[in-house]
Amino acid sequence: MTDNNNGEVVTLTTFATAAEAEIAASMLRSMGIEVSIVNEISSIMLPYINDNRVRLLVNSDDRQRALELLEAVSEES
Repeated sequence: MTDNNNGEVVTLTTFATAAEAEIAASMLRSMGIEVSIVNEISSIMLPYINDNRVRLLVNSDDRQRALELLEAVSEES
């Protein structure tokens, strides 16, 4: 993930599973938002660790738009 306009990389949201995170990341990427996934492998290999949620990271400049897109998708479900 690149540092866009000196923006900070922040956690957008977390997911219990890597599959959920991949779906959200794919949707955001298709909308032009750069996303990184953290803890994807460890959540699969060590699922019983309490703080092992999968995190989506985005540039702080994209945070608000990314949240709005995720909210819009969850309202449709």
